[in-house]
Amino acid sequence: MSGAQVAILTVILLLETATAGVPLQRYEALLKQQSAPTDEQLGLYDENDKVVQLSVGNFNESVLEQNHGSLVEFYNTYCGHCRRFAPIYKQVAEQLHSWQDVVIVGAIDCAAEENNGICRTYEVMGYPTLRYMGPGFQPSAKNYGQDLKSQDPAEIRGLLASILVADNLTSSNNNTYWPNFHYVTENDSSSTIFEGLSSQREFVALVYEPENSTVGIETALFLLQWPSLQVRRVSDLAAASKFKIDPTSHQLSIVDRKGEITPYTPAEQTGPAFSETIQTALRKKNITPRPEKAEIQHAPVAAIGEKAEHNAILEEVHRHKHFVYQADLEQAIRTVLHNEVPKVNEIGGERLLALQRFLGVLQRYNPLGFNGHQLLSKLKDYVVQFNQELTGKQFEQELQRLEGQLGPIYSSTHFVGCTGSSPHLRGFSCSLWTLFHFMTVQAAENEDSQDPLEVLQAMHGYIKNFFGCSECADHFQAMASRRKIWSVPNKEEAVLWLWAAHNEVNQRLAGDDTEDPQFPKIQFPSEKSCSQCYRTPGSTSDNIEINWNKDAVLSFLKNINNPQFVSRYGVQQEDLLHATAEKMRQKRQISNVFSDIDMRMGMLLYAFCIVMMVVAFKLFAFKGYRKKPYGHDLLGKV
Repeated sequence: MSGAQVAILTVILLLETATAGVPLQRYEALLKQQSAPTDEQLGLYDENDKVVQLSVGNFNESVLEQNHGSLVEFYNTYCGHCRRFAPIYKQVAEQLHSWQDVVIVGAIDCAAEENNGICRTYEVMGYPTLRYMGPGFQPSAKNYGQDLKSQDPAEIRGLLASILVADNLTSSNNNTYWPNFHYVTENDSSSTIFEGLSSQREFVALVYEPENSTVGIETALFLLQWPSLQVRRVSDLAAASKFKIDPTSHQLSIVDRKGEITPYTPAEQTGPAFSETIQTALRKKNITPRPEKAEIQHAPVAAIGEKAEHNAILEEVHRHKHFVYQADLEQAIRTVLHNEVPKVNEIGGERLLALQRFLGVLQRYNPLGFNGHQLLSKLKDYVVQFNQELTGKQFEQELQRLEGQLGPIYSSTHFVGCTGSSPHLRGFSCSLWTLFHFMTVQAAENEDSQDPLEVLQAMHGYIKNFFGCSECADHFQAMASRRKIWSVPNKEEAVLWLWAAHNEVNQRLAGDDTEDPQFPKIQFPSEKSCSQCYRTPGSTSDNIEINWNKDAVLSFLKNINNPQFVSRYGVQQEDLLHATAEKMRQKRQISNVFSDIDMRMGMLLYAFCIVMMVVAFKLFAFKGYRKKPYGHDLLGKV
């Protein structure tokens, strides 16, 4: 074989063994546990916020059977509504940080797979969900805390204050920081209000609290850090007048142990304004709060390698904005199976039927490799056998059992095309759209089924019953009804229906707080990606009233969702996937090369063997041969 032939063979072998996509080292450790990677970028809060970050590892010890109450937000990182609420909740936590001796403000991310059991146990049906758990709280059937149905900071503060008072007055606990929430009466005086107080309490602040107000409660909670002060509420006008309180002018007074009463007028009739007035008065008397515990702040610092990899992915996606990526399709499937479905406590009736339909469609049109197809087939058969009810825990256990039996399922553990410019943008919701577009195209190309609603019905049922963003689910159902989803006539129209619906969502969310500034929500495809899709060249892609060439759009969607054209950039274990056409061509090339080599080597060996036989015969059969004398010759000579 010549040197050139050896070089060609080496190159082909290298192509065969090389993996498509870029190596992402920070995920190497996760490849051993592909079915349950831990995404450290999940979560809407960090150490710089006053929100206590809860998880399965610390939830019970932080919330259950404590001598303080807990305000807990159950949220989902991928929920747009949760992302919009996160800055408000940070503001609530910052403002109520001084209440921490009585109530902590925490949050648990139900998008993190490790928290499935907690979110399932507490029957969280929508995100975000705010619940209060009081001192000594233990969950029980139908008792998973008190819901606070508000997302306004002032309302949340007022609702929480009312709950805390009811908790304090009706239950006993050993928390010495709880204020005295009982009202001052007409029988009290400037001396009796100090009875029973430690000598450390030098002042009592009396706050006039009208009916249906929580200003006194809030003020008392805001001033927990001031050991020299106790705050009391007064609502009776006769009692208020004894302490120089006039609801029309002075709604607050401070009494010292000498009996001196000083009235004040806060700037506003709110807890923060009252507490600020009192703090200012105390500081003028050289009274200070007790020092806060030092908090160690850990600012997240991304490793240089991780940042470079993230930037490389963003550059790839910006170059190919119309590409469909294998990694995104897999992440959508993994999140649905490992997080969305297992969080639901009871799966029965319409919800069970929706899951069975979804798994049926996913089994037929998924982009996974052999192990993935086996998993979805067995999982679907498992769920179909249930007629009445299946629990999320049962589903989760069967999923884990099958993955342990079948081995690695997913070739990637991260997003590529759905990667956001920051950790909390895009992600799962983007990948879910990608998956459903992919499946509508596969269904349209499949002649075995003629049901045009096959994928759309499965999508509708999944979003209605399992999708973590409740607000998004409501919007989708309303849009589906308005766009007459159940009247789609054929499978190609189903592809276009979903495309048009997605563009409507893009139009609605353009400029929203959840929009990624590096990936603005425009009408897809852009003219740069598919000029033939626009009947009128130069149309702006942010206008939903574009004169589309729908035949060209359909061809474009079929093209980019063709399994042979799905990009494997970023895939880490390509051997788990089916071979692409290019891989098959390379195998045929290698096969042909080896066939030619075998033929030539066989002929050379055959000729070589013949030559060696001739040489051996000459060397050993004729060497030293002499004619032997016979006996009769000798006798004749004699």
